[in-house]
Amino acid sequence: MTPLLLAAAALLATDTPTTAGARKVTAVVVRALPEPAAAREEARRCEEGEGSEDGGLAACREALRLGLAEPRRTAVRQLFARRLADRELFVELVDLYQQDTLEHPAESEAWRRLGAARLFLRADPSGALPALEEAVRLRSEDADTHVLLGLCLSGLARHEEAVAAFTEALRLDPEALELRPAAKAAFEAAQRDEGWP
Repeated sequence: MTPLLLAAAALLATDTPTTAGARKVTAVVVRALPEPAAAREEARRCEEGEGSEDGGLAACREALRLGLAEPRRTAVRQLFARRLADRELFVELVDLYQQDTLEHPAESEAWRRLGAARLFLRADPSGALPALEEAVRLRSEDADTHVLLGLCLSGLARHEEAVAAFTEALRLDPEALELRPAAKAAFEAAQRDEGWP
């Protein structure tokens, strides 16, 4: 796996302050639900799974299927996502992020993760676009999401819209492209109405 894909996968598998706040509210609601003992045992096996043949993936899947209460559910999902990324199981990782959007439709971070995964891990800007547009709709003040939207639109050769997305990102955070040479190059190419690899 290339360093860029590893970095993208690691970024996608992390939690942010945005999701943490939403998950606290969810945790209060879900905590009242009973958690099956079998789910807790599978969660334990998932957490200890690094030494197992599949890295605990089967245990993670089963724990989530059986139903875990928050915050354990979030912790297991994040661990599962990191392990899927480590093993380059990107189709299943994108499916996991799709499930997140169904469970948390009002959470911008879930949509951003799904859009980024489709864009970078599946090279599917058409599939990424609706997710990134929803992430921007839910949290329009997030410069990073506007950068992702700009990259996606650039990949679709929608240069004028890409310029608008990058410009909005820079309005929100003037340094949004400083540590992103690929995004900066895509922005500059879109300004010339050209594609970028």
